[in-house]
Amino acid sequence: MSAHAEAMLAAGGEVWMADETALREFPPRRAAWSQAGQPTNVIISGRNARHTLLGALNISSGELVVVPRPRSRTDDVLALIDTLAAIRPHVPKLLVWDNAPPHHPHRVRDVAQDASITLAFLPFRSPELMPLEDLWRQLKAAVAANRCYASLAELTQRALTWLAAMTPTDRLCRCGFASAKFDWLPT
Repeated sequence: MSAHAEAMLAAGGEVWMADETALREFPPRRAAWSQAGQPTNVIISGRNARHTLLGALNISSGELVVVPRPRSRTDDVLALIDTLAAIRPHVPKLLVWDNAPPHHPHRVRDVAQDASITLAFLPFRSPELMPLEDLWRQLKAAVAANRCYASLAELTQRALTWLAAMTPTDRLCRCGFASAKFDWLPT
């Protein structure tokens, strides 16, 4: 895969990493107070609505494309590919994704091929190889953890604002690309 990425960059193309994360109505619990020896009671309604952020990060420039969607299905994946295709449409792109089922349908492959986007997939169940997982984790810690919002739309907007406030260099640092020790897929 790294040879494929190097070849794309050498040919004047771009390499993008893409992933998605769910923002949930009930916040992730990272810390809570309770009496010593007593478990904390958390009352929930039984439903936990969500929005999905689909994102793609240019590994050279730090440019980030984020598409908020209600789910993470084929049509939602196509929305990210269409958005990515509109950015410098004359430049070929390599889009590296995990092996989630919505990334594999023929419609996704056909739309990507028509937009000069080559799809590549990481091994199944290997989040440690997806640098965007670090960005999502930090996003949820800063925006969602231990916080309740009036609506899921407000949470989504705060998440988008947090991501937009970062510089491209900061994004690359948070994902590990700027580290001198970064050696993505050395084999």
